[in-house]
Amino acid sequence: MADSMRHVTAVVIGSGFGGTMIALSLARAFARRGRNESILMLERGTWWTTPVSTVQDKEVKTYDFLATTHKQPVQYWSSQNHFGGFIDIFTRCFRRGNNADGLYDFTWLGRRRLFRNENDGVSIVRASGVGGGSLVYSNITMRPPDLVFDDTRWPLSWTAAERDDYYETARDAIGLGVLHALEQRDLRRGAPAPQTPAKPVNAGLSNIVTRSARLAPHWHQEPDPNNPRRATKQIRPTPLLPAPPAGPANPDPEHRLWIDRARTFQTAVSELTPDFGTVDSSINDLPPEGSPLDPMPPKAFDGKPVNYCERQGRCNVGCLPGARHTLNKQLMAAIFGKPDGTPPTFSNLLIEPLAEVDVVEATGGGYFVHYAQRDHADPSRTTPAKVKADVVIMAAGCVGTNEILLRSQARGMLPGLSDKTGFGFSTNGDYIAFLEDTKERVSLTRGPVTTSFGHFHTKEPLTGGDPSQFHTLEDQGVPPVLASVLGMGVPLLRSLAKGRERGVFVVLSILFWVLKKIVAFVRAPFLNSQKQQEAFRSSDEISSHMMCVVGMGLDKAVGQFRLGTGSGDSSLRVKRTDGVAFHEDSIYKSINRSLGQLAKHLSSDPQAEFTNPFLGKPLGAVRADGIAVSHPLGGCRIARDVGEGVVDEFGRVFDKLKNGARPYYDGLYLADGAIIPTALGVNPSLTISALALRIGDQVIADLGP
Repeated sequence: MADSMRHVTAVVIGSGFGGTMIALSLARAFARRGRNESILMLERGTWWTTPVSTVQDKEVKTYDFLATTHKQPVQYWSSQNHFGGFIDIFTRCFRRGNNADGLYDFTWLGRRRLFRNENDGVSIVRASGVGGGSLVYSNITMRPPDLVFDDTRWPLSWTAAERDDYYETARDAIGLGVLHALEQRDLRRGAPAPQTPAKPVNAGLSNIVTRSARLAPHWHQEPDPNNPRRATKQIRPTPLLPAPPAGPANPDPEHRLWIDRARTFQTAVSELTPDFGTVDSSINDLPPEGSPLDPMPPKAFDGKPVNYCERQGRCNVGCLPGARHTLNKQLMAAIFGKPDGTPPTFSNLLIEPLAEVDVVEATGGGYFVHYAQRDHADPSRTTPAKVKADVVIMAAGCVGTNEILLRSQARGMLPGLSDKTGFGFSTNGDYIAFLEDTKERVSLTRGPVTTSFGHFHTKEPLTGGDPSQFHTLEDQGVPPVLASVLGMGVPLLRSLAKGRERGVFVVLSILFWVLKKIVAFVRAPFLNSQKQQEAFRSSDEISSHMMCVVGMGLDKAVGQFRLGTGSGDSSLRVKRTDGVAFHEDSIYKSINRSLGQLAKHLSSDPQAEFTNPFLGKPLGAVRADGIAVSHPLGGCRIARDVGEGVVDEFGRVFDKLKNGARPYYDGLYLADGAIIPTALGVNPSLTISALALRIGDQVIADLGP
């Protein structure tokens, strides 16, 4: 159990992209200073790991290494790929009152009524575990176009060169490891080479589009000024690409080696925009036969066998081969070492899982962080605890950070917080849609969950040319365990959006599935001789002609979080300050237009359209059940002063009770998606990481030499 009166140098709240970047940066700096300084990470979730043998952990030692050797709470990913796995996810892996160590937190915002729940128009899916959002994200490491930062709500002083450097460092931090990335950055800045280089934890970013590892994709490469080291890889719909000078012709003109979903999506989206390609995935993969394991300079990986992508389509429900670059790997190596005997990197970095922060209290000389420490054996049992720290970095994610700050403000523990706390929430234009009966096979369950992207409405006229409507479309796979319920998925998903209790949801799922299977299995033996019945089809067959696409775009970012106060209120409420419903933002009309064009290239039916299961009708609903958001941003936005926002560009929290050159709470910082002042229109993990690394530099500078 946690000592309620510990005193540490720094507390980091959260272990996602912001928290991990900051914690490892500080641990490295503190170790170099040689002082008795310590960092405590508070994470509300538990550790998660694979239950099956992997290349790097053939004996599945990681679970025992954490649970037995280091007395950490650990859970296994759900491993079954059929309906049993679906029930396992929604009973064991869904976070709720009596299952507080669940992985998935479906945050419903609104007011519960006796006969009809009132949704605020947004439901948010987020992760709860060591590693934060990296545990369940789609592995996409994408930089937004510079047009996003042209918005005046971004008061950033970094130069173009500095921005490039932070993004490059963030790519390496996610793809190889934070400590290696910081070391490489120091070398770029002229620092002497260390005697003992930091070893990467991962094998680097990849571009996964082939049916299996080691196949050469034979793609076309386009220069990318925002990503010069990696370029943009595309599949071109032409039958045969021209041979490069003194080079061979494309040996696979029909793209037979490509994952069906990647080939189909890129071929279709290439008809709509020239700005498309294969996403940079934070997943280990083996390169084509005969090429080096680590082809991109600097050649950092040491060539040892690595876990690699097996195209199981399980990115969002737990990677069984252990190939994804989840941040828990970096934290375990830094804090505890590895099961193979590798010692921990730091002795000054600690972590307390199942520690849910309530409020942060300014003491006049540091801070008290008040939290509930959950019992490892029975997480429904809690013990009040607090820790004193000289420095507090809040990185609990957009929803978590907003709620903690609003509570701290309401209870008078941070009385100088900006009156704009909670303002500027963005859905990031998140949108999910399904198209049935595609004319080509798609195979939703094969490959990484996302392979490809298309950008619309950049400054380039051929993309649409209206930067205010910038948005991204990406293919989205469906894990086999969820494909098993595709036939009943829409009504079930909508029941979640309406705030239906998880227990009711699971009961309905079982009931629908059982009834469907009973009818199918009773009929199937009598009809199967004429035509194979659905009861005998695999999840891959069931989803083979269905396309799932996710969108992100520049919504207006004018939402406002507030604490729930009325009877039946969720703990956090949200509304738009302009009086417009979230689903009525113009960006969704723009995304839907692009989806309509895409549908014409994917389906033979001219009337075919993508449908969003969370809305009654796409964008035309009189009453929307709620936009499903997986990339919430803002609420504690970067600003020039306390009258406009909550933090400055270096994450320092404004104190309205102070004047002068440093109008901040000394030692209080924010470093997660809550500080982003606008939508990004792309997956935000890389931008959050880049900003957190910059904030980490400022924290270290503020602490002095």
